Amino acid sequence: MRGWVSLLVVGVTVLAAVCVVAGAVRMQPATAATGSAAPYVDLTATTVDTPRAAPPARAASARFPYEPQPEWLMLPTTNHWWGRRGGVPQAVVIHYTVITYQQTLRAFNTRSSDVSSHYVVRGDGHIAYVVGEEHTAWHSGNFWYNLNSIGIELELNTRTNPFFREEQYLAAAAVTCRAAARWGFPLDREHVIGHNEVPGATHSDPGPTWNWPHFMWLVSLCAPPNASTVRAAFVSQTPYPEIAADDVGAVSIVLRNTGATAWRRGTAQEARLGIAGNDVKLAFLGDGWVAPDRPAAQAEDIVPPGATATFTFAVRGKLPGTYRLALRGVVDGGAWMDDLGLFAEITVR
Repeated sequence: MRGWVSLLVVGVTVLAAVCVVAGAVRMQPATAATGSAAPYVDLTATTVDTPRAAPPARAASARFPYEPQPEWLMLPTTNHWWGRRGGVPQAVVIHYTVITYQQTLRAFNTRSSDVSSHYVVRGDGHIAYVVGEEHTAWHSGNFWYNLNSIGIELELNTRTNPFFREEQYLAAAAVTCRAAARWGFPLDREHVIGHNEVPGATHSDPGPTWNWPHFMWLVSLCAPPNASTVRAAFVSQTPYPEIAADDVGAVSIVLRNTGATAWRRGTAQEARLGIAGNDVKLAFLGDGWVAPDRPAAQAEDIVPPGATATFTFAVRGKLPGTYRLALRGVVDGGAWMDDLGLFAEITVR
């Protein structure tokens, strides 16, 4: 007798000048915003930027999960458009400021500068939320990208913050992940780009000192688990067990993470295997299964994109027969991903 059950991956519940010169301009005459804007903080007053040799004590913790706490410093109607004019955010553009954090905020409030971004990340990782994501900032120098992307400026200035700090990487990654979760775009290098990669760009930011591999690694640690970020490929399985009725057999499966979300044990991004629609008349779940459809968690603490994870679980035989486990993937019990196209067999004698 042959039964059919499906093995699934329960996946993974699981920022360059500030462009105060031509290049980040709005590319189209501004129109007056409609509606009543929320109160904003006046950032045009003259302030003194003191050199920062090291981040102050409030610097962000260099670990995930990192929860950003942006300071809402909404601009007046200057230097951005109300709404998206039909556009939808589907990318993040990384910039650096050249000037200081305070100078950047003043520039965004100066009508003649024709520049703004959605976020500004200070050298110590503090995040200023300047233009709402649902509105259009003037940051990319490209009309289409302004309407369809989110701009993140990082303070990089020879006086106050001469090099990118880990706190800035963490803050920018967390903001990027939140934006992707809100708007539903993939987190890959086609959708997370530098200003220099915008079509027609005349700027070189974020420049050669920006560590793209490290940044994308951090992004993978907080990437929202959804059908565009969770992927798996079959690598190997232990020999198919042959067991007697009511005996227990062990099965180990190795899968490769081919998506954009890191699998992180003990978190909402943990990857698990399970049998969908298990029929207790054919093959019953063995010992140590978390739940009928989520039995085995990854053995490794962190499985970044490209790495492999091992899942070991037990099955208990019921009625004699050979049962094929169809390897499939699912995101948080939701929509099915691509069928992996491979099978594992268990024989009950």
